[in-house]
This record gives sequence, structure tokens and C-alpha cells, in this order.
Amino acid sequence: MDESKRIAALEEENQRLKADNDKLLEIVAQMRVTLNRLVFRYITDES
Repeated sequence: MDESKRIAALEEENQRLKADNDKLLEIVAQMRVTLNRLVFRYITDES
């Protein structure tokens, strides 16, 4: 495999990893919102 094909493959993999990372960050943000709602509900139910 010549160097240009290798670089192209690495760049493609890098783009896939960036997309996966963005999806995971969105999931974490949504989980944080859900957790905050649950904590708020727990606190208000305890009072």
C-alpha cells in the first residue's frame, strides 16, 4: 500500500472516529439532562 492510500485510509478512519465521538458526546449530554431531572424529582418528592 503506498503512502497516499495509507494517509487516505487514516483520514477516513479519523472522520469516523470524530463522528462517533460527537454521537457519544450528544448521548452524554442527554444522560446528564435525564439525571438532573431525576435528581430534581427525587429532591422534590423527599421534601
